[in-house]
Amino acid sequence: MAKRPYTGYDDTATGKRPGFETLIDLLEAHFGLWNNGTYGVRKKRGKSSLSVHATGRAGDLSWRGAPYRGTGNYDDACKMMDWLTEHADALEIEAIFDYYPQPYGRGYKCDRDAWNVYDKRAFSGAPGGDWVHVEVSNKYADDPQYYIDYFTKHLGEADVKPSPPKKTTKKPAGKDPWLQVGSKGEQVKVVQKVVNATVDGNFGPQTEDAVKRWQAERDLHVDGIVGPATWAIIEEVANGTDSDDKPEPEPTGNEYPGTPIQRGSRGDDVKKVQTKVGAKADGWFGPATERRVKNWQKANGEHVDGIVGPKTWAAMF
Repeated sequence: MAKRPYTGYDDTATGKRPGFETLIDLLEAHFGLWNNGTYGVRKKRGKSSLSVHATGRAGDLSWRGAPYRGTGNYDDACKMMDWLTEHADALEIEAIFDYYPQPYGRGYKCDRDAWNVYDKRAFSGAPGGDWVHVEVSNKYADDPQYYIDYFTKHLGEADVKPSPPKKTTKKPAGKDPWLQVGSKGEQVKVVQKVVNATVDGNFGPQTEDAVKRWQAERDLHVDGIVGPATWAIIEEVANGTDSDDKPEPEPTGNEYPGTPIQRGSRGDDVKKVQTKVGAKADGWFGPATERRVKNWQKANGEHVDGIVGPKTWAAMF
C-alpha cells in the first residue's frame, strides 16, 4: 500500500452521502457490527473545529452486544479493521480509530499507512470504547455502486442496495415547531429577527443559511431547520432571557466516563448531565433525571432510552 494525503475536515455536507452510507451498510452486513452514527454537523469533542462527521465521510461502527445489534465480540471488530487496512487504497480509507485497546486506543491513518498505539489521550472514549471510527476520502463518498461492486468481488453479495441521501421534507410526528425552507408566518419572523435574516415571514434559502450560521455559533446541530431544541433557544433570545453573561451549563473537560450513566448512578458526572438537561444537580440519577434525559434525547434526535451512553454523552458535550 502507498501513503496518501489525509483530508480530514474539508467542507460541511448537506446530508448523508450515498457512497459512504453504502460502505457502512456493507460493513454491517459482512462483519456483524452496527451503525452507531455517521453524518452529523458537530464540533470535535472538546475542540472548536468541526468533526469529520460533518463532511459525510466518517462513521462509527459498534460491536456492542445485546440488547444492541452487535456480536459483543471485539474480535469481529478486529477482523473488520484488518480487512479495511488491507484494502485501504482501493476503498480510499483515510483513518480508522479503535477506542478499545489499552492504554488510550490506537489509530490508522493513510498518510503514514500504519497503526499507532497511543500512549496518551488522543480522543475521549478510550480505552474501552466499543466502537470503531472510519473515514474515507471524497473519491467514492457519493458512489455507492463502487463499494457494492468491490465488496461483491472480494466478500460476496450482501442484501444492500444503493439509496440516495434522505432529506426531511415534512414535519416529523411529534416535532413542534418545525420550521424549514418553505415555512411561512409569524414564527418564521421571530427566527429571522434572531438570526439576522431579512424579516419577511418567508423561510427561504437565505434564512436557512442564517440559521445554520447561528446554530454553528451556539454549538447546536447545524441543519438549517428550526426544530424544538433550536426554537427553545431562539425564544430565549427573542424574549431577552438568553445572555452571554450566563455561566456555561456544563463544566469543561467533559470526557465520557467509560460506563453508561443511568438510573441509580451517582457522582459528579451525573451532576454534569443534570445541569445539561435542566434537572436538579444533586448527583443522583433518579426518575426525575431519567425523564429529563429522555426529553433531551427526543428534542435532539437521539435514541430515547433515558441512558447517557457514549453517543448521548458526545451529543451533550
